[in-house]
Amino acid sequence: MSVITVKRTVIKRTPNKTSTTRRSFRELTRSYFASEKSWEFVIEALFFAIIVAISAWPIFAAADALNEFLQGTAS
Repeated sequence: MSVITVKRTVIKRTPNKTSTTRRSFRELTRSYFASEKSWEFVIEALFFAIIVAISAWPIFAAADALNEFLQGTAS
């Protein structure tokens, strides 16, 4: 029987110092989107637009059906 030895290197990091100054919303979003890949954001925005379009269609169809119903009952 052979023995397997696993060695692991542990890197100790110093804790990040918290900033005492407030950052504006624009600075926060700029730092976020700087690290975010632009093509990934575009794909997510496209999927979001598709989901919104698919979700809005039944609402418009229901509003149109309600409009037709109300016009039919008024006559």
